[in-house]
Amino acid sequence: MVAASGQLGPEGSGFGNRLAFGRDALGFLLRQRECGDLVRFDDGLYMVNSPVLVEHVLKNTNGTYGITKDLLGEETDGSRASEDLARWMQARRLAGRGLNRGGLRAARDGMAAVVARYAEGWRATGRIEAIGALEELSARLIAEFCLGSEPGRVPELVARLQDARLPAAVAWPGRVSVLRRRRMRQAARDLAAEVSRLVAARDTGRDGATSVVADLLIEACADGALTFDGAVSVIVANLFAAHETTAAALAWLFLLLERHPQLRGRAVDEVDRELGGRLPTAADLPRLQVTEAVVKETLRLYPPLWYLERVLEEPDVLDGVALLPGQRVAVSPFALHRDPALYDEPAAFHPDRWIDRAAAPRVPGYTYVPFGGGPRMCLGAHFGTVAMVIATATVLSRYRLSPAPDCTPVFHTRTILQPKGLVLDVADREPAKVAR
Repeated sequence: MVAASGQLGPEGSGFGNRLAFGRDALGFLLRQRECGDLVRFDDGLYMVNSPVLVEHVLKNTNGTYGITKDLLGEETDGSRASEDLARWMQARRLAGRGLNRGGLRAARDGMAAVVARYAEGWRATGRIEAIGALEELSARLIAEFCLGSEPGRVPELVARLQDARLPAAVAWPGRVSVLRRRRMRQAARDLAAEVSRLVAARDTGRDGATSVVADLLIEACADGALTFDGAVSVIVANLFAAHETTAAALAWLFLLLERHPQLRGRAVDEVDRELGGRLPTAADLPRLQVTEAVVKETLRLYPPLWYLERVLEEPDVLDGVALLPGQRVAVSPFALHRDPALYDEPAAFHPDRWIDRAAAPRVPGYTYVPFGGGPRMCLGAHFGTVAMVIATATVLSRYRLSPAPDCTPVFHTRTILQPKGLVLDVADREPAKVAR
């Protein structure tokens, strides 16, 4: 296939761009942005860098654009003609009702209690491997929110699937690679089986319990709008996606707070003032402005979904360039969020930009897409933000998490954007300041 012309990437050829991307993916994404709003990576892949083009691509997913791989990297039919896709989108819409603001209000203080229990365990050991510990916490939070306060073996099985899914640092040939994929598929089947068991149990044994995501999907099954397997599938996808992204973002957040002690102090003062020593609830969010701004700025600088890709299902024209079915278009939230045309001091950690929005210059939509956008936007976007605010406030009210002196975290992009090698020391926090 011969692509239409367009501005080539910074290395000037498809082969050169691929080499540069392989050596330093994030650095390449920042450099290619300087080549224009639409950049030709090679004949099969273009990159879009303006909010207008990003909005066009993401909003037209499931129509002009499709997704050809699922969360496990398996090939899938993402075309608009797929009946499976239509059922999947129906399930997503129903699950989204449980993950919205009303559903989170119903959760009350349950999330903070889970965080407090895990944080107490971290304090007992004194040191944690950040990504592993935070993934365990996030898996429990999303499992309870989707399935209720007794999520069975789901958190453990989510962790097993995550471990099986991680690609090898060095590619293994032949039989070893096949065995790894078999292990991953078995882990996915085991997780689906456990979710299926728990959903079926809720269907037959509910006695006025607080509604969770599973309950909404069960009702849809009873009405004939969704199959039971479809309900299980969408819960599994949400469990897996939300736990990984939330954990990575929290790891970056605690690292950033320690690198900016003045901001950490402001967040601690806010937590002490607004909570007075009790655990936070979703109702406290409007008063935790600094904490929420820290969360949003962390997601801007270090969006877990740092690279998104779509494939053309039908011809389209982007920035005057005609593209053909089968060609791909990529969006990088990491590069978009660091565009100096969109953000003042884009590389700086500056949470105040989210507090006084009325005084900030007006920017176009789709300049902030840490969870993607359009019909395939991450369903857990609001859940993830709220969970991060509650987790941050809970931890800051009691403990201090600081990087261990001997650890040197680095960017890790093999799956989502993580601080690889981050180890956190966990200590009791200094006494709260008493207002006079």
